[in-house]
Amino acid sequence: MAVTLKDVAQAANLSVASVSRILTNRGRYSENTAKRVRQLAQEMGYFKNQSAADLASKTSRAVGVVVPLIHTTFGDEVIKGLYEATMSSGYELLITYIDDDEKHQTQVFNTLLTRQVGAVFLLSLDIPEWLMNQLAAENVTVISLTTILNDRISAVTSNEFTMMDTLVDYLTKKGHTNIALIGDTKLTTNISSVRRRNFIESMKQHQLTIENAFFYGEDHSYETGYRSVTEGYDIDALPFTAVIATADLVGIGLVNALTDANKNVPKDLSITTIDGMKLTEISRPGLTTIQQNFTEIGRIAMNLFIENNIDKQQKIIYVPTKLVERESVATIK
Repeated sequence: MAVTLKDVAQAANLSVASVSRILTNRGRYSENTAKRVRQLAQEMGYFKNQSAADLASKTSRAVGVVVPLIHTTFGDEVIKGLYEATMSSGYELLITYIDDDEKHQTQVFNTLLTRQVGAVFLLSLDIPEWLMNQLAAENVTVISLTTILNDRISAVTSNEFTMMDTLVDYLTKKGHTNIALIGDTKLTTNISSVRRRNFIESMKQHQLTIENAFFYGEDHSYETGYRSVTEGYDIDALPFTAVIATADLVGIGLVNALTDANKNVPKDLSITTIDGMKLTEISRPGLTTIQQNFTEIGRIAMNLFIENNIDKQQKIIYVPTKLVERESVATIK
């Protein structure tokens, strides 16, 4: 049978209430007594029933993290940051996955609400308005990670325009005027349309027209990068000299497609990416990239909640990014 709080109290010759206060860090007690009780609990194999404790106190030490079912290369880094911030706080991460199915979305969020989570972190998700309204009605703190969803939900992210403008500026200074945005360039979601709009705006600010801009793809996958120059455009007569890939995997797909066609990066095509994960470093050639600090995004977001720094007013926090220059961009004379 499982060891109960009463068993620990009897072994320590203390009341159940006293042992409960010690194990939950509440009330007054001597350090020697606390040390003895904690050691006894560990030796006896006592584990706190957090769900029961939450029910009794009518509060929750759980937070939900909702992750897209489609794998992202950076998701684990964001979750790592969330986890690091919870290690000393006593909060529990409940990680769940979501797809585009409305019935499944309802089930996922109802499950989190049933657990009385104190907060929900949305990892690079574009969820419908009715779900937003449901979370607001339940008075649950919602924080978006890596993207700004609307003018109500707080977010911790990188500055999307700064990232895009940095890459466009870098490429134009290298002599490139015809530039392609390849990856998730569709206009059907908030997340993808923001990068497309920022790309067009940055091109305009660099005195380039829409005729200098090229687009391909509907997702951030390796396959999209590969197909962009094998099916989307003629690899032997590309109308652009440089690419901004909307994710690292897209850039890797481009590199491999060119390599398979006996082409050279950056001689035949210059490639840059957004995200800056390990993939860009181990690629050959190494890929010039805008590196986002995903672990810090997760850490800052969790601390915002733990320190109760989120109120009814939307709060947007931008985490700095940096340009990492490698060997994938040529200078055009």
